[in-house]
Amino acid sequence: MKIAKYLHLKKLFTVALASGQWLAERRKTPADKRTVAVLNRLRDEINDNYGYRFGAPRINLGPCGRFAKAFYEQWNARFKAKTTIAFVMAGDGTQCYHVVVRLPDGYYYDGGNGVMSKPTLLALFPQSRIDEMPEFDLALLDQRSYGLSRSYSTCPNYADDLTASVIERHLTRLAGDAR
Repeated sequence: MKIAKYLHLKKLFTVALASGQWLAERRKTPADKRTVAVLNRLRDEINDNYGYRFGAPRINLGPCGRFAKAFYEQWNARFKAKTTIAFVMAGDGTQCYHVVVRLPDGYYYDGGNGVMSKPTLLALFPQSRIDEMPEFDLALLDQRSYGLSRSYSTCPNYADDLTASVIERHLTRLAGDAR
């Protein structure tokens, strides 16, 4: 009888703890609203340049790995708090759906959707998971991007120089604030 009561209480505690973590994640907001605003203006400029296809940002339809790499390099060259590359993978890990950047505050960023929480990112790709790349690995990024040097029929006007200059302009604003 005591064991059954203990197991019941343990189950209730586990459910309460999991619910609390879920609520905490839902209430969590990025630490710096100014950073989010600047990054979302960066997103808007990227989308203004590359456009949409059937409602989806074209930057996310192929060149997401190249965008993530450019953003990662420029951010990490400017700020003490570093970013990492992350992959939105099929639940079984057989394919990569999307490449994003994990910001220092734990939120995720891509050039088409902007700043988002982990649950929001996962909701965009049902039955997926996020694999972090704690140490930068160009070969892995190339593999999961299906070739960083390929052309993109769904984002035909993609240009590394334009992307880099847009990222630089916006991150320079943040770096100026950080000094």
